[in-house]
Amino acid sequence: MSESPNRASALAELAALAENVERCRERIVALAESLRLANFDPKKPENNDDGLLMAIYEAERGLISATRLLQRAARTR
Repeated sequence: MSESPNRASALAELAALAENVERCRERIVALAESLRLANFDPKKPENNDDGLLMAIYEAERGLISATRLLQRAARTR
């Protein structure tokens, strides 16, 4: 039984979206790392912006979940 063109197109689009979300996650990780290194001062821990970093890491976790869900949807047969 062959796939309909619409279904094949939707699966391809889901796979492309998963790749794009993964690239966004990589950008988030790079941003978090640059902020962590730029703002970290062991002599003044009260100046470290942990709230912003925690929000960024939470966004990263959300993107990991979104990528997995999109990949799973793209494999649906």
